[in-house]
Amino acid sequence: MATTETPTRQGRPRSEAADEAIQEATLDLLASEGYANLTMSGVANRAGVSTATLYRRWTSKVDLVVATFLARAGERPDPDKGSLRDDITAVMREVVDRFTTTTSGRIIRGLVDEIGRNPELAEALRVNLILPRRAALAAMLDRAAARGELRPGLDADVVLDLVFGPLYHRLLITGEPVTTRVMRELTDLVLRAIATDTTPTQQPRRKRS
Repeated sequence: MATTETPTRQGRPRSEAADEAIQEATLDLLASEGYANLTMSGVANRAGVSTATLYRRWTSKVDLVVATFLARAGERPDPDKGSLRDDITAVMREVVDRFTTTTSGRIIRGLVDEIGRNPELAEALRVNLILPRRAALAAMLDRAAARGELRPGLDADVVLDLVFGPLYHRLLITGEPVTTRVMRELTDLVLRAIATDTTPTQQPRRKRS
């Protein structure tokens, strides 16, 4: 007689609740302590798990931080609203929302400082987060070009620098607020620079006398 054996389970399944707690702890400590002072034991203690649990999932704090950012990046869908204006607006609004409603601003300030002296972290962030995100946004520009909304001959990297540069300059250099009003004005300016004449744009708002 043929018999069917029950497959042997390989280890314990990962707990989604534990993963969420670890991500929250990592982000909280990055915001309050900075990357340099982040430790695996500190994250484990904040998340209420053992240090061994962290090391079963990630071999270093670089891996832990990158994995946390990747998990949160998955919550941001790539913009595909059907028009260049709507896509650019969605991209900028997402950045403004993160800067104003979460600890992302503080985390980014700390990471920028750390990247300059930590090549391993810099490379991990570029390869796993920055370059894939820019590739997705370049595809957004390709769709706009196919619709006839984008001026021909533009360098996608330069366009993306134009979209994000002013927001990060305010966050990291001048300290000026990153607001919805700023986002709207920047959207209009960007579209005047990159859009074809047929792309809908808003008329500049006049200041009240």
